[in-house]
Amino acid sequence: MVNMLSAELKDILGKPYHENFFSNGTKYSEILRSEGILVFNSFINSRGLSILQKEASYLKDLSYKSSSEYNVYVSEYDNSFPEDSARNRIMSTSKKCIPNDLIPNNSILQKMYDSDIIRSFFMDLLNKNELYPYSDPLSSININYYDKGDALGWHFDNSDFTITLLIKNCEKGGVYEFFNDMRYKDGKEDYSFVEKILDNKISGTKVESFEGDLMIFKGNKSIHQVTAVEEGERILVTFNYNEAEGIPLSEQSRKTFFGRIK
Repeated sequence: MVNMLSAELKDILGKPYHENFFSNGTKYSEILRSEGILVFNSFINSRGLSILQKEASYLKDLSYKSSSEYNVYVSEYDNSFPEDSARNRIMSTSKKCIPNDLIPNNSILQKMYDSDIIRSFFMDLLNKNELYPYSDPLSSININYYDKGDALGWHFDNSDFTITLLIKNCEKGGVYEFFNDMRYKDGKEDYSFVEKILDNKISGTKVESFEGDLMIFKGNKSIHQVTAVEEGERILVTFNYNEAEGIPLSEQSRKTFFGRIK
């Protein structure tokens, strides 16, 4: 039944996250629309965190180390703008990643992703008719590891929303920073505002993250970054969905983040 949580999920979710909570996704939609972000603190309880941290630690040796360079818009170079313009300036990301096919079928992560009640909650909150997994075996759930020096440079997302679960926080660095709903001005890309951000002339909203927090973010119109990890290790799970059925992540993205396409 769509309105039931499995006993196993009840055992690892934080106290507020019961069946009544998941039946009221629409009550959070306006907060997400106005603030651009939702953080559900302690979505996973201490028992669940312990299980997930052990699983992530065990899998890390199988992860693929990637470094990628891109512009803020994650799009092709535009010759009509200077090389150092906000439109073309190069950002970078480095991390290690575990693809979905290496995550055990009995993992809590897979059971959360496959849960009808949790997916329905996301659909209601995001005002989506349906959410589907990626059709390729690698991309629906990913475990991302950020070690010392790893960071996520400023960018806009191609997808309308991002859902993440922080299962281990670093001791220093790894700060999530964003500017909400600022991409367009009068219907056009606001390059001058982006340039101020890239030149460090203005600071955005910094999100204090805690282990076990679930975050939903509207990154298509809100530029964001994660600063470099300075001490410790940051482990972040992404739950990735599509609004249409049968869509794979692009082969180029799979090669970049997983080192393979299948």
